[in-house]
Amino acid sequence: MIHRTINRTLAVSLFLAAEILYLRTMAPTFSFWDCGEFIATAYTLGIPHPPGAPLFLLLGRLFSMIPFFGDIGARVNLISTLASAATIMLTYLITVRLIIMYRKRDPDLWSPAEKVSAYGGAVIGALALALSDSFWFNAVEAEVYALSSLFTALVVWLILRWYEEEPKPGHERWLLLVMYIIGLSIGVHLLSLLAVFAVALVYYFKKYDVTVKSFALLMVASSGLFFLIYIGIIKGLPILLQLTSWWGFLLFLALLAYATWYSHLHRKALMNTLLMSLFLIIIGYTSYGMIFVRAQAGPPINENNPSSSETFFSYLNRDQYGDMPLWPRRWSTEPVHQYFYQHYSSDLDYFLTYQMQKMYFRYFGWQFIGRENDMEGSGVDWSVLWGIPFLVGVAGAITHFRREWKMGLVVTALFVLTGAALVIYLNQTEPQPRERDYSYAGSFFAFALWIGIGVESIWQWLAKRSKSGVPGNQMLFAVLTVTAGLLFINARMLQANYRVHDRSGNFVPWDWAWNMLQSCEKDAILFTNGDNDTFPLWYLQEVERIRTDVRVVNLSLANTGWYLDQLKNSSPRGAKPVAFTMSDGEIAGITYVPIDSVDAELPSQDARQQLLRNARLHGQSLPSEPLGTMKWLLKPGLTYDGQGYLRPQDIAVYEILMNNFSRRPIYFALTVDPESMIGLQNYLRLDGLAYRVVPIKSVDPMSYVDSALLYRNLVGLYRYRNLNNTAINLEETSRRLCGNYTPLFVRLALELAAEPEGQLTIPDASGKEKIYHRGALALQVLDTSSKLLPLAQYPLNPELAGSVIALYVRLGEKQKSSPYISYLEKLSRQSSSLSDPRLFYVLARAYRDIGRNEDAKRIIVLLARELKQPGLVDEFETMK
Repeated sequence: MIHRTINRTLAVSLFLAAEILYLRTMAPTFSFWDCGEFIATAYTLGIPHPPGAPLFLLLGRLFSMIPFFGDIGARVNLISTLASAATIMLTYLITVRLIIMYRKRDPDLWSPAEKVSAYGGAVIGALALALSDSFWFNAVEAEVYALSSLFTALVVWLILRWYEEEPKPGHERWLLLVMYIIGLSIGVHLLSLLAVFAVALVYYFKKYDVTVKSFALLMVASSGLFFLIYIGIIKGLPILLQLTSWWGFLLFLALLAYATWYSHLHRKALMNTLLMSLFLIIIGYTSYGMIFVRAQAGPPINENNPSSSETFFSYLNRDQYGDMPLWPRRWSTEPVHQYFYQHYSSDLDYFLTYQMQKMYFRYFGWQFIGRENDMEGSGVDWSVLWGIPFLVGVAGAITHFRREWKMGLVVTALFVLTGAALVIYLNQTEPQPRERDYSYAGSFFAFALWIGIGVESIWQWLAKRSKSGVPGNQMLFAVLTVTAGLLFINARMLQANYRVHDRSGNFVPWDWAWNMLQSCEKDAILFTNGDNDTFPLWYLQEVERIRTDVRVVNLSLANTGWYLDQLKNSSPRGAKPVAFTMSDGEIAGITYVPIDSVDAELPSQDARQQLLRNARLHGQSLPSEPLGTMKWLLKPGLTYDGQGYLRPQDIAVYEILMNNFSRRPIYFALTVDPESMIGLQNYLRLDGLAYRVVPIKSVDPMSYVDSALLYRNLVGLYRYRNLNNTAINLEETSRRLCGNYTPLFVRLALELAAEPEGQLTIPDASGKEKIYHRGALALQVLDTSSKLLPLAQYPLNPELAGSVIALYVRLGEKQKSSPYISYLEKLSRQSSSLSDPRLFYVLARAYRDIGRNEDAKRIIVLLARELKQPGLVDEFETMK
């Protein structure tokens, strides 16, 4: 077969294979982090966090209407699978094109061995990217990075097409298409913009002779092109819009159109190409008009409300996030050399160890050397992939420079600028709330090109050392090389990464959001903390229309005036506005307020009466008489330089509490930091995944539990799909959040077991009330927890495991504590000597609870000797 047929067949086959792989491992609904927000804003054509992704939202809206799947989240996830599969196809095509360039021969004239090595190497390189850790992670969820990778690969493929084509009329159409694609990519993510430098290099090598002077001019011109797009268009047009409104923007477009027509009329080719490129980039960039237009309509999710030219400029400029310096800057009068070694040397160490090693090279190692595990903060493990993809890629890079240094420099520019150079620009602070490996997908794509070239170069090396003139030997080496690459690179990567990237059957984000919303009574106000307890709720409310009566208040966004204004003045999906006494002007100007700790009071007569009525209705006894007035110490949420400050979010919580408590239930999500609760910890009732503010003061913070209500939520309402299914893999975020369930079950069991002979009235699903013995319920709760959340899948801290053991013993089911005893014993064996005294103390108490007194005493004696506390033995023996 001719080259074109083989090449296209393999490219399409790779697309289909990658798409099948990603569909099999795709999340069945939305995932954690930004996915719920993106899907919800795509479905409603709302406004996500700055700087937005309008093109992705438009595509998401389109895909949400196509009934491929019943779940809307799965429909939008499909965008990422298709974009990623297309990127793999383009990776293959680009690799083949690069090999053709340095072989400098018509591929139809290649020998069979040359064809096998070239096509096979390109396939291996493309599959290496497809199976790499970060790329696969992005490919199966609704995020912008898969589509951004597609735009990057498409730009590289198009510029290489232009480079190879002989100059003729219409030849520049490839360049113009490249610029349009770059403009479109801005509506997804700015990472694709970094491919501009690779484009500039290809253009330079095509048009100019390489000299020191011309190369220097290239550096200036490529930087100028980048800043023209980034500063002149992405940043500049919003400034123009802000200063002159839409008339200035339209006038600019008119002048640009006239200049383009003028250059065409007078046959000024270079000028016309530049102006047309600029015009096409702006056309692509106009997808951001969707943000401005939809903000005018006031959609349910309207972050920053960019409905005016000023707020639109602020939105595009990411003002919400502030700026981070590129390098820690200090000024001093000390001698330069002394100052450097005392100050900048530490900055340099920090930069090398944190920015470069942890925030890039560690991520790079995950892809092509091996990831230690799927936990956050995991390191690089050479035993996973044996480093073979990395070593083959290095060989490919060396070969590429030796045989075609120009294109080698192009790939290097892409590799560095989307990797190490991007690290310098981002200058990410320590610590980060999550891993940021997805930011460097362009760099991993560039290295995958070298893996494909590396496989071909290994064949070249072997072929040169075979008997000359014997085609059979060359073919044998080609087949062996490609087979070895498929086995030791692709098959090994598939084996190592399949399970950890298989999200089929993972409904944790959906169920987490459902359970949190069901924790709240009608018309509740729910304070949430961050992405993972906010965006999932937005998805259920805006897409699934579930519990739209609950008003979610994100505490991070509550630091901004625009968000508080929306809470006060808007009613999304019929939810009631949140009452404030602050005027709109005061809300718009909300800021940090210096303050010391002060006493706060809240009249709570209405809530008090409601609690008493419910208690009488269900035959419940309250731990104490509900208060007529709640009193607490309002503490500053932030202390800086010895001065306490109320953050805007603290002021918002106080305002919402004072103005809504008597009329609406108010909750804090379980994941909210206690420091964000303005001192209300002693007035909280644990209802499940949320604490409700109640006019009952508990002795210990966050210790009050309504057993009937918590039982109804945990056992009767909550969903736990596939949590105990060992065939389903849950990624680290899902596992970590699911770790919150077991302590809830144990807390409920402790409350029930406090009066094991008592009775509890609980309404069933139909509302009919039933009476249960508290001890029997406690045992049922523990058994349910053990079944839903197996200890092997959801490890417990030792103290919690010890509590479960004590409960089982107290309830007369000592044999059921055996798995927890074994669990503590396993932890003790893994702990070196007595390095964790608390663990061994808990184990000793567990032994005593089940009657193994000699074992308990032996551990306590050893612990007392290790800690040099002989009194510990007597203390343990007298402790109940």
